[in-house]
Amino acid sequence: LLRFKITNKPLKILANGNINGVDCDHFNSNHFSESDRARLRKDLHIDAHDFVFIFVGRLVEDKGINELVAAFSRFDQEYQNVKLLLIGPFEQHLNPLKKTTIKQIKSNQNIISVGYQDDVRPYFAISDCLVFPSYREGFPNVVLQAGAMSLPSIVTNINGCNEIITHNENGLLIEVKSQEAIYEAMKTIFLDSALVSKMKRKARQNTVSKFEQQFVWLALLSEYESVLSALLSC
Repeated sequence: LLRFKITNKPLKILANGNINGVDCDHFNSNHFSESDRARLRKDLHIDAHDFVFIFVGRLVEDKGINELVAAFSRFDQEYQNVKLLLIGPFEQHLNPLKKTTIKQIKSNQNIISVGYQDDVRPYFAISDCLVFPSYREGFPNVVLQAGAMSLPSIVTNINGCNEIITHNENGLLIEVKSQEAIYEAMKTIFLDSALVSKMKRKARQNTVSKFEQQFVWLALLSEYESVLSALLSC
């Protein structure tokens, strides 16, 4: 805001993230038992030993889906026991995917597209890593939700995403619009179990400490109370 001269007024940062934050009690992998997870995996034809990459969002070009599907299709040919789980609607009337991308989604048995879901938590619970290669974002709730569910994230190095993810700590930051970068990041995550274990711990810790919904709301409430007190004392 200052750099682009939108305002010259003093700015005060009340909390991290956006005004919603994330409900870390609601988004908690402990809500789902092993039997719950096994049942959903079975329904989706995901083997117990499969490593699951998940994307949550609209299936459109700007979300990096063309690059993601192309990268996974290559990855899938080189490594076994991997799945890509796509949660979200196709929006072909606006910002459509390439026809080749749609064909790959429909023909590759290791790419599972389940459309829009009211509750994404069960799908996070059976996954190992969020991949969110969006071209541009405000402050993506899905990355917060994944973190609260103890998932590391592969995200593009853009505003919002790079305020949540610290490279090699709770996820990986990659170049925008790069199929190769997605492929290399997926390979790193898949092959380095120790790194993934560390990232899973950090993901939940980071989200709870910085972006918990109540923390954000209480910071906002405190600011309003301070302003009101100052007005009443005048």
